[in-house]
This record gives sequence, C-alpha cells and structure tokens, in this order.
Amino acid sequence: MSGATIHKGGAGERLMQVKTKIIATVGPACAKPEKLEELVKAGVDVFRLNFAHGSHEWLTQIVGYIREISSRLGRPLGILGDLSGPKIRLNELPSGMLECFAGMKVEFVRKADPLQPMHLTCTYAALIDDLQEGDLILLADGAVSMRVVSKPLAADRVVCEVIQPGIIRNRQGINLPGAILSTPSLTPKDREDLVWALDHQIDFIGLSFVRRAEDIEELQQAIADLKPSHVPQIVAKIEKMEAVNDLERIIVATDMVMVARGDLGVEVDIARVPGLQKRIIRMCNQHRIPVITATQMLDSMQKNSRPTRAEASDVANAVLDGSDAIMLSGESAAGDYPVEAVSMMNRLAHEAERLRVHQTPPDISLAQVRTRALEVTEAVTHGAGIVAEMLGANLIVVATRSGKTALSVSNQRLQVPILGLTPYPHVATKMALFWGVTPLIANLTESTPQQILDFVVQWGLTDGVLRSGSKVVLIAASNWSAAGHDQLLVHAIP
Repeated sequence: MSGATIHKGGAGERLMQVKTKIIATVGPACAKPEKLEELVKAGVDVFRLNFAHGSHEWLTQIVGYIREISSRLGRPLGILGDLSGPKIRLNELPSGMLECFAGMKVEFVRKADPLQPMHLTCTYAALIDDLQEGDLILLADGAVSMRVVSKPLAADRVVCEVIQPGIIRNRQGINLPGAILSTPSLTPKDREDLVWALDHQIDFIGLSFVRRAEDIEELQQAIADLKPSHVPQIVAKIEKMEAVNDLERIIVATDMVMVARGDLGVEVDIARVPGLQKRIIRMCNQHRIPVITATQMLDSMQKNSRPTRAEASDVANAVLDGSDAIMLSGESAAGDYPVEAVSMMNRLAHEAERLRVHQTPPDISLAQVRTRALEVTEAVTHGAGIVAEMLGANLIVVATRSGKTALSVSNQRLQVPILGLTPYPHVATKMALFWGVTPLIANLTESTPQQILDFVVQWGLTDGVLRSGSKVVLIAASNWSAAGHDQLLVHAIP
C-alpha cells in the first residue's frame, strides 16, 4: 500500500469548511496564476471557462495554471468548459445603436443596408425563416421588446412593431421566447471547442440553450465519436422554457443541471424565475444529480466590495433550496473584487448550511428515483449515512473508482464531513463539484478496506482532522481491482 502526499490547505483544511461547492468564472480579473490561487484559498472548488470568450491558446494557459495550483496545494480542482451554444446576437447597426420608440416599425432582413437604419440583421441566418407572425422578440436582456406583425410572402424579411421602447446596440443578445428554432444545439464553434476540451481532459462540459433531452444525446454522441480518454460530465443549462417543459427527460439524460437564470429570466416572465429555480433544484434532488444555481448571485460586487442584502439572501436561499453548487460569473471574471466575491459567497453558504441543520432533509427516500450507482451500493451508502448520524461520526470516507458511491453519499445531505478517496485524478476533480465531498487522491488500489481505514486514520491524525475518540465510517469495495460490492466499516480511534 502506498499513500498520498497531503499539503496544508489541501483536503484536510477544506473538509471542515463549506459543503456547498463554489464555481468561479475565469476572465481578465483573475487570469493571472497568483489571482487564481487566491480564489482557491478563498473557497473555489471548480473554475468555469466560458468558450464564448478567449482563444484556445489563452484557455490552454489558464488550464495549465489551474492544474499547477491544484498539484502544489494538494487540492483537486474541477474545470467546467461552457459551450457557447446557438446564442443569437444583433450584427453591427449602421450607427452603432438604435433608439426604439413604442409603436415604431423595424424589419429583420437577410442583408444589411447602411442606408436603412430600421433594417436589422443578426448572427442566426435562419431567423426570418423560423419567425412567425405574432412571435415576440426580446433584445438587450429583455429591456427592449417587439412583436412580428407581418411576414411578406417573399420571406426575405419580417416586420416588427416595438412594444417596450429602449436603446439597442451592436452585438446585443436576441431572445425568442416561444419561437421554435431550427438551429442545432451544437454549433460548428461548439464542436471545435469540444475537441479542445476533450484534448485537455476538461472535467465538465456545459451545454447552453438546451431545449430537449435529444440535445443532451447529441452532445453525448459527439463526445463518443471523438473517443476521449476520459468522458466529461455533461451539465445541462436550463435557460429556455422548452427545457423547463421537458425537464424530467433532460434530467434523466444528463449528468448535472445548471439553473442559468440570465437567459431564463429573459425567456420567461421574470416573476416565475424564483419558482422555476426551486422546482428545478427539487427535481434534481429527487433524481439525485448535482444542480448548480448561477447568474447575478453577487452581481453588485463587480463594482462594490460588499453585496446588497438582496444578493446575500439570494445566495442563502439557493443553498437552502438544495443547490449542490453556486456560481460566480462576471463577479470573478471581470469584476473589481473577485477574491472578495468568492470569500463572501463562502461565508454566505456557510451560514445557510448552519440553518439547514434545523431543516427537514430533502424529500428523498431509498424507494424514490434511484441514483446511477448500483442498487447494492446505494443501500450500503444509505446505511452508512444512518450509522454515521446515529454514532455522531466525525468522518465518512468513501473509497471510490468512479465517484458514483461518493455522489450517492453526497445526495443524503448529511452533516458529517465526507472524504472522497480515489486513486484517479479525473475522478477526484469530478468529485470537486459534489456537495459535501472533499476529494483526496491516494494510491490505494491494492489495499484492503482495513488498510484503507488505517491510512485514513493516520492521515486524519497527522492533518488534524481526527483525534483520539473520533469515529470514522468507511465505505470501500472488498477488491478495488474488480467490481466487488462495497463494504461498511466503523472505527473508533482509541
């Protein structure tokens, strides 16, 4: 049996901290290695790379920084590659902007004419074909709206009437709530980014603008066709009403879900977003797959060192709702206070988790929808959770080859800290996004459960996680090199 090198600031320190995982988007504000390291020490578990921004050369440099920091600190860090998806944007406007008045008529046309300021074009070539009379068009994050009032037979343009006035500018996003688009979920750019992501063994792939379960299957097939050495986890981003309507099928098809409230808040009546957030999180909890809540959580911290009271409540409520992870976007990527934003999110999550101790656990029972773990494994992990809570255990240790056993324990939302022990770095980085699980890499593939337990006790005493009188519950296979059933061991340190 061989052990693992443990560093201060690594698994032992993180184990006793926040259970809800924190994702930070990388951008100009935190692209230097020293700033990325500060974010890790402030509480980041997973870094998000937004493929809508940055060249592959720049992204490769960032991945190198993250993995060097991870190795040096002894802290497995996940990387989420977020595909851009079929985001529709305005092309250049003749004057760079256009002030739209209520009742004003504008036209979407196939080819721009600099002499026609009321003629608009966009990045989606099939827009005119897909739009129908009566369809709503939202621009500038929903600040400006217009409705299609006619579609001439020539079908080279659609005439729209402005409903909500305002100013539109070059490259602003376009949302089409209710319209059925013919565009595929994976654009040519997405496929290029996917090749890069698989070549660099990115842990999670975010699929933007998911509409139905078949979009997930298309991405799964694209990954399979590329035959990667490690298959990433797919994160389905729920940001369209079509996805909400097909939510259960999407959850069954995907590995994880993100409540992407930015575009979701434009696609649907914003008053419905809080209820939809709770519904999506609850359904993911019931199906026992990780769920991320994202967008504008601490948005004011892009310019201020402290959040608003409403933002603080938003973060806390996302944790109380049952989110496995919460995400920063512009706050960490382009804000003036990226480290402070992570630290604040860490503090808010910690306080919310203290409240969860007095809450009723999520409505999940063994008889409900099962995890993707084996039935016997699930029964063992459920029993381990009961034993750990009854004994007041100080630590649950899960020795896992794939991470499924650790996820099964995570989904019970136990108050006992969980150590996910694995010999495989790609499994450790995957567990970085599991609620309450602290991953640790240790080469124990030839070890018996008792030897694994001995290693954990020695490590825990050395790192200050365990002491005399501590109780440890271990879930480990009888034979790691074969598909043996998991065993449950309980140990009290003399």
